[in-house]
Amino acid sequence: MFLIYRLLSTVISAYELALLVYVILSWIRPAANRWTELLRSVVEPPLQPIRRFLMRHIPLRWQFLDWSVLAMWLLLDLAKTLLRNIFF
Repeated sequence: MFLIYRLLSTVISAYELALLVYVILSWIRPAANRWTELLRSVVEPPLQPIRRFLMRHIPLRWQFLDWSVLAMWLLLDLAKTLLRNIFF
């Protein structure tokens, strides 16, 4: 049971790290290469549905920022908390 918890927790933490690197790279705009494209292919698919949902439900004046990363971070934190409560 503990192994399942550690595996899921590690996957969530790895995605959080990938998300952090993706955000930092989006600020500095490096040249596209196979590593940045790999990172984009990992991070973007889960962000797309969140981004579409938020664009439909947040006011227009708040849409100048991409809130999907923050929402994903909150969802990942919620998932970690739920995992911890389920397994311990």
